[in-house]
Amino acid sequence: MCAINGIINWNGVSNLHKEQIIVSLKEMEYRGPDFSNTHSDANSILGHNRLAIVDLNPRSNQPMLSENKRYAIVFNGEIYNYKDIKNDLEQKGYHFNSVSDTEVLLNGFIAYGKEIVHKLRGMFAFVIWDTEQKEAFVARDRFGEKPFYYHYNSDGVFGFASNLAGIVPLFGKELQISKQAIYELFSLQYIDVNSCIYEGIQKLGPGCMMTINASGIKTETYWTPNYKDKTNSNFETNKENLHQLAKEAVAEQLEADVPVGLFLSGGTDSTVIAALASKQKQDITALTMSVPDNKNSDEAEAASFVANTLKIKHKIVNLDNNCVADLPYVLQNIEPLADASLLPAMAIAKEAKREFTVMLSGDGGDEIFGGYKRPLQFRKNTFSGNSLTKSLVELVIKKSDTKPFDYGYSKITDARIYKWAGVETLYHLKSLPQKQSQFLFKTNQKFENQLIKKYKEAANFASSEEDKMLYVGVKSNLTDDFLLKMDTANMFHSVESRCPFLDYRILEYTSHLTIEQLMPNGIDKELLKSIGSDYIPADFFKLPKKGFSIPYYDYLKTSWGDILQRFMQEGISSDMNLIDSKTVIQLILSYRANPSFKMGKLLYSILVFEIWLRVFHLKMNPESIKLN
Repeated sequence: MCAINGIINWNGVSNLHKEQIIVSLKEMEYRGPDFSNTHSDANSILGHNRLAIVDLNPRSNQPMLSENKRYAIVFNGEIYNYKDIKNDLEQKGYHFNSVSDTEVLLNGFIAYGKEIVHKLRGMFAFVIWDTEQKEAFVARDRFGEKPFYYHYNSDGVFGFASNLAGIVPLFGKELQISKQAIYELFSLQYIDVNSCIYEGIQKLGPGCMMTINASGIKTETYWTPNYKDKTNSNFETNKENLHQLAKEAVAEQLEADVPVGLFLSGGTDSTVIAALASKQKQDITALTMSVPDNKNSDEAEAASFVANTLKIKHKIVNLDNNCVADLPYVLQNIEPLADASLLPAMAIAKEAKREFTVMLSGDGGDEIFGGYKRPLQFRKNTFSGNSLTKSLVELVIKKSDTKPFDYGYSKITDARIYKWAGVETLYHLKSLPQKQSQFLFKTNQKFENQLIKKYKEAANFASSEEDKMLYVGVKSNLTDDFLLKMDTANMFHSVESRCPFLDYRILEYTSHLTIEQLMPNGIDKELLKSIGSDYIPADFFKLPKKGFSIPYYDYLKTSWGDILQRFMQEGISSDMNLIDSKTVIQLILSYRANPSFKMGKLLYSILVFEIWLRVFHLKMNPESIKLN
């Protein structure tokens, strides 16, 4: 886990470019505090900040050159099956000077070219520069665990970095904030991979690779989930096969030359990971975040039961509400992200760093095994409406901020949408109402609904509506919210987070199962819970799902609402023609008079953006923003 950056210019790099690389590396120092270096030639400068995980010896520092000095690599992430690939390469006559996955990746590219991506199991974003062909090859892992930002300007200069703070110093142009990205943030609480908060900066999509040379950029998708071809296997066979795949994934991801622990929430996903890890590493320690003041969110008791049953070490960390003070500091590094669990995730990562450098988590379990009850809920409420009912529901959603439609909107549930309007309409529900967008952004601009776009794209890879929902979940929330959150929270404290359920072989198995095969008795994530019941009593998996976050909906009624109102009165975003201050102030007053979950999410998203605007875009001192 590291930070990478670089500039490639086919007309030659300059001293200015070198200065930009150094500034960029400094901005990303926390991602790789163990070693920092650059490598340059006539047309390229590559930079790397290292968080040493595998082969701690300096021989594995980056940028790393091939034996003949033709190729140079910068790599962020881990290749979990690197030993298998190394054995194959050694049989082909390749020699190695280290025991790192970086050298295996570099020699693998030399041996197999871009086809190497199909052999990799891991999380990664890397760039390999060919000094003879004057060509760069770039790839990002299948789920997007590792971020990759880049720009390619009209002069043919290619710049890249691991986060927004790293790419901005390389951009070299005036920064223009994207209203489309703000719209996505306010609608979804995250910014889609196809957008960026700054115009002209892009993100490489998950499962994608690029070839860049003097002629331009060629981007290809090398992997995407496919739910079309189903198998006839029975439940016990599926359980056995998935159990074995999960065991292998955990075993690979437990390997490191630094201490490894695991995050245990007390939910199904992290419990299964803990169970599998405990059988392979008996001295494993689990960390749990406790919210003692909120029994609806606190999972410490459930996590303690799991740890005691598995006989593993367990540490409970009480959430300190003062963690909200970290928000301005983390927003100095990233695109604005309004996931309210970011701050608790940062808090437990901070505690993890006291003993561990690598932590395993259960992220991805819901998306892979059909969680959140959505497929089952759809199955119980199959569309039975018509074009008229669909049009009426969509009208109520679009005009939900005006009377009398607001009353009808308050009665809409996911189940009613499935039944009377269909799945596509559910994704309309996730976007801001049209009138509200016009007032909020002071524009008649039509914004793109990225969820609708992905839902339509899903038809190429899924036949049933349930599978389309699973596809959208993997391609949206998982990558752009949950994995970005985990990368951000853990890297803020120089901790590497690993997700065994995101071994692509597991999804390639579950995607070929029908909903009936995944959950034959109508039990949410039934296959995964059945695997877990081999280690933990089955009744444990009947407990209701919980999750931890900060109670922003309460804070907005008081102090945070006051802060946001003050921000609006300062008029910074309004003067930049981004947000209408009067509209936001009215929303605050309405929320305080009649609080709602959806309005709370919107106001928190606006607050996050306003803080980001100050500490990132305008470089204000984060100490000036007091949230507690």
